[in-house]
Amino acid sequence: MSETNVMDFLEELGAGIFKEKLAHALSEAALGTIIHGNGTKKAKVSIELTFKQIGENDQVSISHKLAHITPTKRGKKSEEDTTETAMFVGRGGVLSVSQPREELRGQFALRQDSDGKSLN
Repeated sequence: MSETNVMDFLEELGAGIFKEKLAHALSEAALGTIIHGNGTKKAKVSIELTFKQIGENDQVSISHKLAHITPTKRGKKSEEDTTETAMFVGRGGVLSVSQPREELRGQFALRQDSDGKSLN
């Protein structure tokens, strides 16, 4: 069974911006914990994905929420960001922003090059 490539999925969310936001949140949480944690305060980074079918076709709208709580000198700070990305659902549930091509049997599959990368 085909599965969604997680790295490709993260790079496609929000046209690549989600991955950058995640990298920033991870670094900020780690740095805040080291500077202000004193061995007791903890940081937290959360990712929430919510899927909703678009109309009656093979697309879903994915709401991706990134939230983080970071220790500060006198408490903590938090930030939350929610955006959405539309993706196609290919055979086996493979997610991609690229539309799957229809095979002869009427099944949909993502087009791939010889290295297994999705093509459009």
